[in-house]
Amino acid sequence: MNFKELASRYQIAISAVYRKINQIMKEKVHEDITTDQFSTLQYVLQNQPCTSTEIANAFGIGKSAVTNQVNRLYKKGLIHRIRDESDRRNIYLKVTDEGKELVNFTETEIVRAFTPLLSQFEDDEIKGFIQSLERLARLMDETDYQ
Repeated sequence: MNFKELASRYQIAISAVYRKINQIMKEKVHEDITTDQFSTLQYVLQNQPCTSTEIANAFGIGKSAVTNQVNRLYKKGLIHRIRDESDRRNIYLKVTDEGKELVNFTETEIVRAFTPLLSQFEDDEIKGFIQSLERLARLMDETDYQ
């Protein structure tokens, strides 16, 4: 196996899928929210209340990038900031009702867009692909790249 070629093919394919998801979101879902902002909103919804530090750690990005995303989501009325009364330095994030509606609508639209594509595959192919991707994600989480 030529791992350099496989890595290149993987990168090209995942980039194409990511670009298409961005396009679907802009055209069919919400032209004013990026895929990264949506991922952050979705994470907060699934892990609320949570902090910006937790988001940064979960996505492996800098706290300043998360702060920018959170600020944009807050200005759009999609998240609440809740200050911890026992330690005012801690700010917890929760999704607003409008944010929940956006996540639900977006997930529905993404499923609607992908269903005709995924129907081109056998169930075993889809399950195998997802299991392989989940395994790759676990292995990457467990690997120290230093």
